[in-house]
Amino acid sequence: MRLTFLTVLVAVCATVSAQTYEFNPKWEKGTEKVLTMVQVEREYENDELISDTTVYNKAIVMVIEESKSDYTLEIIYENQALRAVLNFYSKIGEELQEYKDLKLLFSLDKESAETELLNWEETQDFMNGSFDQITGVLEEKNPEMAPYAGMIFMPIKEIFKSKENVEGYILNSIGYLLVPFQHEFRLNEAISSTESQENPFNPMQEISATTIVTLKSVDQVSGDCVIDREVKLDLSQFIEMIKGMMRSMAKSFGVDEESTDEKAEEFKNFEMDIINIQTIHYNSKSTWVQKAVSTVIVTGTDPKNGTRTKKEVVSTTTIK
Repeated sequence: MRLTFLTVLVAVCATVSAQTYEFNPKWEKGTEKVLTMVQVEREYENDELISDTTVYNKAIVMVIEESKSDYTLEIIYENQALRAVLNFYSKIGEELQEYKDLKLLFSLDKESAETELLNWEETQDFMNGSFDQITGVLEEKNPEMAPYAGMIFMPIKEIFKSKENVEGYILNSIGYLLVPFQHEFRLNEAISSTESQENPFNPMQEISATTIVTLKSVDQVSGDCVIDREVKLDLSQFIEMIKGMMRSMAKSFGVDEESTDEKAEEFKNFEMDIINIQTIHYNSKSTWVQKAVSTVIVTGTDPKNGTRTKKEVVSTTTIK
């Protein structure tokens, strides 16, 4: 009898430890969620704080349609082109109210959590129109700074050149809402996947990225879950490319071979690393993420003077 009891106990423990958790969105048409974002950015040189900036942002996610297979979401996101030129003319948002918010329509597959941007052409037209209007206002209100608008808009324009870039840009900002639906979890078991993605420092280059997702805790009563997500980037090729570029630049400026070799020796000390982690607080009863905290730390060493640099960005988003 005792042996039978122990056998049953072991079997139950094994079942619990191997229990799988699969989450699916169970949302209602008309649901609206407000995403409040606080981003704290700090920069250090040799461990000394040299800048400390806090940025506030908001987005709205609405479930506007539901079918048997998917949801249609409307995402209202602040037009980052307007934000980028606020220092040049603080009232630009008031004068261009029609371009204040970017409205995006996404479909979300209930089973796979795959998304698709549905209003790609309208989105591109909207952003191109906003670039033109913002430039026009700056030429009138602050003509000295208007020529710099093109440089400021350059990275944003790159994003809105293709449907895939826009999808990646938005999902990079609010993709944590979908993470619980993208995996079948076992408690404290890491799920790892590796793929190529755009280099954050050089959009023309792809780098290897390994994503590790782990369900850290589940409260069976409240439904509260904690999911950790880490992205590891392989920057080795990028670093070698930078070293090669500096050597080529030295040669192009007519620097002699000995000096070029000295520069190459300097860049042997060039280092860079990125830590990219995220903690997602999800509720399995409401099937909505309630909070997400992302931390990105970029560290490096200046090859010329050996200065150690660190940039730390902590983004906290609450969803209500």
